[in-house]
Amino acid sequence: MPTSFTVMVTKSPFDSRNVENAITFCRAAINSGHKINQVFFYQAGVQCASSLLEPNSDEINTRQAWLELHNKYGINLNVCTTAGSRRGVVAMDSSPSTQTFSPNIEAPFTAVGLSAYFEALAEGGVNIQL
Repeated sequence: MPTSFTVMVTKSPFDSRNVENAITFCRAAINSGHKINQVFFYQAGVQCASSLLEPNSDEINTRQAWLELHNKYGINLNVCTTAGSRRGVVAMDSSPSTQTFSPNIEAPFTAVGLSAYFEALAEGGVNIQL
């Protein structure tokens, strides 16, 4: 029987392999017939959504990998606005001042409140934090 997952990513794409593991988990779950309700980027994980990411040529481009998962499977990619604003990862509508920050969250990443994560949990399924 298929399971629904809500995935929370809390690590920077450059701190560890956790983000790569989250991507691998999502692919494996989908290929096994399960569903990913959303990936919620929180704490340092919000950096995964920044359009300013410039990984080295020998590193995986995690932002591109998330985009591919969204485009192929329609996974919601939600970014915590509070965690993002503390780290300079902001959307156009949440930017405190266009002179201070240039918006760097672009679709399909969506800036949302932490409540979006809890709503997904309330709908059921399994929570995975990486």
